[in-house]
Amino acid sequence: MNKNKYTILVTGASGFIGIPLIKQFLKEGHKVIGLVRKKSNYFNSNLYEDFLIKDIAEDFSNSKFKKIDIIIHLAAITHSKYRNYNEYKKTNVNGIINIIDFGIKSNVKKIIMISSIKVNGEGFIDNKIKYSENSPLNPKDAYGFSKLESEKILIKQCIKNNISYIILRPSLVYGAGVKGNLLNLMKYIDKGIPLPLLSSNNKRSMLSLNNLINAIIIALYNKQAHNNIFLVSDDISISTEDLYVAIAEKLNKKLYTIKINKILLKLLLLPLGKIRLLEKISNSLIIDNTKIKKQLGWESIISFDDEIKNMVEKYKKSNES
Repeated sequence: MNKNKYTILVTGASGFIGIPLIKQFLKEGHKVIGLVRKKSNYFNSNLYEDFLIKDIAEDFSNSKFKKIDIIIHLAAITHSKYRNYNEYKKTNVNGIINIIDFGIKSNVKKIIMISSIKVNGEGFIDNKIKYSENSPLNPKDAYGFSKLESEKILIKQCIKNNISYIILRPSLVYGAGVKGNLLNLMKYIDKGIPLPLLSSNNKRSMLSLNNLINAIIIALYNKQAHNNIFLVSDDISISTEDLYVAIAEKLNKKLYTIKINKILLKLLLLPLGKIRLLEKISNSLIIDNTKIKKQLGWESIISFDDEIKNMVEKYKKSNES
């Protein structure tokens, strides 16, 4: 691996993935520029500086800045509260267009984009079927479509401008500082709220935050990653019950669940216009991570159990403060 020191621009610098990733880059001696909307106080290093912008969805390519070697693009709207495709497009699609334009003017050599397995779809009823890099592109929601469009723009513009691109499509990422549904899940278990449990044997691939950061760093250094797409997940797939139990054990809380029949849930969701939610809840979504392991030599560096422990401990500390 080429261990040169780089100047790296990170979008989403103050986010769940951005903060620990930047801290690792700083440990390795890289200069890091965090693209942020307000000044951050997460990094105490003379190798780090903020790059303030109003909004990633707005053109900032004329901003004066020093030469950048590599861009790590993490920033995206993911939350389910957004329903309209145009809302996702504003940040996810316009954002990558602006990042590429800025990269071209900064003579960037490589752009690593974190996409999503949702570009491939929401999984399958059969838990023996796996997604791979050869699987069809079949997004089912506005977020997935926006990430697919972003990927296509990145590939086209990078090839046109002789910039190396790497796209990582992770499964659901979990770890210390997680937000969204996993944070809510910890809150529910902590409060003893009964959780629904489908009477099905579905399993889902997940990705430890530490394993994702390791994948990004390996992709940054490894020449075999040039102009490639990689699906990334931990080596094991987890059932919903496995996840519930693991979190409850680390919280030292009793777990309460309510078994729900899939047919009954379908009848409940149908009049609410939420039938697609059933697909997300009941399907198995399993990733074949063979390509990144064989081509880049990536391996999981932390177990599911240890990362769940990290996630729960961070949650506990946040509640204490």
